[in-house]
Amino acid sequence: MTHLPLSRARGRKASSFPTVGYGVATVCGVLLMIAAVWGVELNESWPAWKVAFSAIAVWGLNLILVYYVIGPPFAFSRPVILSVTFAFLMTVLGSGSYWATTQLFPLYRVFIERAALFVALCTCLSLIGCISTMKLVTAKPAVVRQRYMWDWGRLRFATYLLFAVCVLGTYMTIQKIGYIPALLGDPESQRVEFPTIAGVWFRLSMLGMVVGLIAGAQVCAGGASWLVWVMGASGIACASLYGNRFFAALPIAAIVLLWDQVRRRFSVRTVFLGLVLGLPALALFFFWRQQDQSVYVLGPVGLILYGTLSEFRDLAWTLDYYSSGAHSLLHGSTLGGLVVPLVPSVLWSTVGVDKGAVFAHSNASVLAQEMGRVTAQRVGVYGELFMNFGWVGAAFGALVYGLLIGYLDRRFLDLRDSRQVRSVIVAVVVAAAVYAQVGQWNMFTSAVVSSVYPILLLALFTARREPRAAA
Repeated sequence: MTHLPLSRARGRKASSFPTVGYGVATVCGVLLMIAAVWGVELNESWPAWKVAFSAIAVWGLNLILVYYVIGPPFAFSRPVILSVTFAFLMTVLGSGSYWATTQLFPLYRVFIERAALFVALCTCLSLIGCISTMKLVTAKPAVVRQRYMWDWGRLRFATYLLFAVCVLGTYMTIQKIGYIPALLGDPESQRVEFPTIAGVWFRLSMLGMVVGLIAGAQVCAGGASWLVWVMGASGIACASLYGNRFFAALPIAAIVLLWDQVRRRFSVRTVFLGLVLGLPALALFFFWRQQDQSVYVLGPVGLILYGTLSEFRDLAWTLDYYSSGAHSLLHGSTLGGLVVPLVPSVLWSTVGVDKGAVFAHSNASVLAQEMGRVTAQRVGVYGELFMNFGWVGAAFGALVYGLLIGYLDRRFLDLRDSRQVRSVIVAVVVAAAVYAQVGQWNMFTSAVVSSVYPILLLALFTARREPRAAA
């Protein structure tokens, strides 16, 4: 695939295309006109309209930063573009999920407009962090004299071997659980107990994610046989049998991002079709897992909205709960979950740290307890920052998150060949970092560790060093 050199992409001036700026100015002008003409009526019918209008204005600012400051390429797989798009979709579809919730539970109300403004502001701060990182990384480019490249023959053999181990682990896990959760549902959230029930067999089954990732690297290179395709898809399916959608979403997202960057760009039509088909599929899988027939009164559209990015609705609840003054912040008590996945439990125990207990104390478990729910309630990295450190901490955390996205953006745009070991690793970290907006930070670290550590170990036997060609 022919790529536009990064220097040329950076040199193309977005300012020569003023349409975006005019569009943002027009929308803001319309909002001002509405406020001036119908402000009194809106105060009576929609008291939070000023907050909602402010959120729209901030999103206009975000669009200007992306288009005129960050600039091209505007590929959907580019981390900074993907991060902003995901935050916007979370706001729009999450608001739809809130609407569907109020149809199902008429008395349920949260300050959803404030959540929209909160996400818009955090996205703006993350973009400032992205821009800062891009300037720093561009000013001091890393000098890499050698690259680690996959040996396709060895990697193909490793794919066969890991797939066999994964199938064995899956078979033994299902035997110990006694049923297939993906087929029968999991309304009581028993999936959190499966690692304890099945032990090491469950972890071997989770190698299906790694099988999918290394098979995806071969697919993106264009040399994968039909058997590698089947094993990659089957490996992801094995890891997804336990009711958690994330185990399928992460490797699939990483492979799609890698394909778009190193093989062939997806068209806007393809991306749109993927969203139209993918989001309802994930929502329907959620309802199948929960086995809750009471939601069927919403109808097809309401069902899809209710089960899509409902984390935004819970984020609004979290902002209400912890900003009321009646409940104290967590003051970083869930921060340990970000760190403990990096090192095995045995090493943590030598310094007196219970890794399992620290990891279990996440924002999802805290919110589940506060809400009186038995299932985990995730509110994303911005929400977790707020419930720990308040408004100032969330703002600072958004800047740090932007620094990470900006760094990943530079590294991802440098990818040219899926034969490089780092290609699939960077794609996994990008997918996990973007998903963190609706996940939790201990999930981000554990997802990266559970996928990247095995790939690095595998690279010791299936990759070789090659000198980097002179630029």
